[in-house]
Amino acid sequence: MRRLHKALGDHPAALPVVLRLTPLGTARKIHDGTELVIEGFPRCGNTFAAFALRSAQPGPVDVTSHVHVPAQVEVAVRRGVPTMVAVREPVGTVTSLVIAAPHLPLDRALKEYVHHHQRLLPLRDGFLVTDFDEITHDMGAVTVAINDRFGTAFVPFVHTAEHEAGVFAAIDEHHQALHGGTEHVVARPSEERRAEQARMSDLVSSPSLAGLLEQAHGTYDEVRAST
Repeated sequence: MRRLHKALGDHPAALPVVLRLTPLGTARKIHDGTELVIEGFPRCGNTFAAFALRSAQPGPVDVTSHVHVPAQVEVAVRRGVPTMVAVREPVGTVTSLVIAAPHLPLDRALKEYVHHHQRLLPLRDGFLVTDFDEITHDMGAVTVAINDRFGTAFVPFVHTAEHEAGVFAAIDEHHQALHGGTEHVVARPSEERRAEQARMSDLVSSPSLAGLLEQAHGTYDEVRAST
């Protein structure tokens, strides 16, 4: 299923099929009422960004996120929908992804990372790039950047410990309903995963993966240069 999802994810015409393979897929379809698209490679802060931004608004907002394929970004950009792409340096991204998806080999995870970001490069003038550290430390500033770039009027998230805890609680509740609450998958920090992530970081930095890791850093830098 993962291979099929990724194979189709480059092609806007195949998005209806991709959405059927995605949890809550039909709810993630871009439509005329979509106010913001938040996308990016998995484990780059997409979840926190979407939940934090929604939590700061006085009423419901139509934010589409979590399809995790380049075609979704392409459709959003072509339709002129305000679009934020979350990025994260490759070691942190790939180690977190492989912990969440233990069937995925590190080399394939790196190849997916490179491919995903290379596909975004031709679209880079049409979206706002936001780094994982910005999302997780000052989502209020990110909201302001979205408003400045696209002329939107989202209320900035006030990034306090209390508000952050509320977002993580909402993420846990959503994850429990969607995935059964498995700890290795939930998109928030976890003491349980930190030791495993340190071990995986050593593996991903091994000489056998040096070429792929260099490519990954290169595409990360290229996408970030579009900001």
